[in-house]
Amino acid sequence: MKSKIWNLIALAVFLLSVGSFLVIFEENKIDPRLGGVPYIFWTGFLITAVIVGLTFLASRFFPHEESNKG
Repeated sequence: MKSKIWNLIALAVFLLSVGSFLVIFEENKIDPRLGGVPYIFWTGFLITAVIVGLTFLASRFFPHEESNKG
């Protein structure tokens, strides 16, 4: 089950990364602003925070089991 969850998280990170550069980060787009912050900055921060969160979850569900070499 861990492997399936990890694969879904990895796919989500990949799609979010590719999708953000193809669709979300349009050149010369300033509006809509959020609290006076231009669009490119607050969306970039939001996507970065989501990817960091997904990376943390992926580290918890990584399917590799460490071997006992004791």
